[in-house]
Amino acid sequence: MIYRQDVVEYIKWKYNVEPEYLWKKFPNYAVFRNPETRKWFWLIWDVDNSKLQIGWEWRTDVLNVKSDPWMIQYLKTQWWYRPAYHMNKENRISLLLWPLSTKEDTIKTLIDISYKFSCKDWKKLLWLSKQSK
Repeated sequence: MIYRQDVVEYIKWKYNVEPEYLWKKFPNYAVFRNPETRKWFWLIWDVDNSKLQIGWEWRTDVLNVKSDPWMIQYLKTQWWYRPAYHMNKENRISLLLWPLSTKEDTIKTLIDISYKFSCKDWKKLLWLSKQSK
């Protein structure tokens, strides 16, 4: 089981990046940026489950990561992965972070992939991944 703070600590440890809280209206929304390119590689926020069409009333932490379109198509076959909420749905995916969802190592892998796509050579990574399919 992995929680919001576990993921935040992982990113701080691995990438030496602090969360940015950009919206006063949404104090729980955190963005992590690649220090070199300033591109977002990870976003976490809590969202009302009615917006996610889930049958309970509390809020859920949602992660948004960038990835390969092929991987996104695969991930969307699992119900806790959703099309990117308010983002490009071809290159990003949202996943629910709650006790019954994704394993810690999978989340860390998705964060690492998302970070790579925020680097200067991300288009080369995307091209290479398409060539391998």
